[in-house]
Amino acid sequence: MDAMIFDVDGTLFQTEKVALPAFRQTFEKLRRPAPTDEQILNVFGMTIPEVWETLLPDASMDERDKANELLAQAEMELMQKGTGALYPAVKKTLHTLREAGVKLFTASNGEMRYVETVIETQGLTPLFDKLYCAGAYKTEKKEELVALLLDEQHLNEKNTVMVGDRKSDITAGKKNFLLTVGCDFGFANEHELDDADEIITSFDQLLTKVNYSQIARK
Repeated sequence: MDAMIFDVDGTLFQTEKVALPAFRQTFEKLRRPAPTDEQILNVFGMTIPEVWETLLPDASMDERDKANELLAQAEMELMQKGTGALYPAVKKTLHTLREAGVKLFTASNGEMRYVETVIETQGLTPLFDKLYCAGAYKTEKKEELVALLLDEQHLNEKNTVMVGDRKSDITAGKKNFLLTVGCDFGFANEHELDDADEIITSFDQLLTKVNYSQIARK
């Protein structure tokens, strides 16, 4: 196995610990009624435009841009203060993969500054070869971002794994002919990960579900 591509929210990072208070702060500053926790959790994995189309359907583009900026600042401030956490065994598992020579990448629908802050504040920076985010590459769908990553990094799809907790992650992997691993501890709804090649219920199961020392295909 040459490389693994990871979604961030709900896969590596327990996003709700930062996102829920950050969204509440954002809507308070906008002087709008805050969405419910369930409504907030349901937008995780969406692209930035999709998030605000869902949570602020009647807002102008200017207000959505303002909301996005307020949210980003709140999230980064919370993370810098120590709010937020990785899922159990994430760091140890990534270390094991890295030591085995597996290249590690992110493919997130979020903004680069957000993903960089997650990776930096959680002490993961040395483990990743490069961070890929829809916000930086202006991709509309996760499969486009993964295709760009594969091309830019000259990766063989037969030796690359896509790991994520939402249907968009599994679809992105499938459309790029990758082995897919669904994380059934993130934000997926029932049956959302049914198309994944493998399902894990804890992050360290990656080391047994995927033979990372050699090519492992179904």
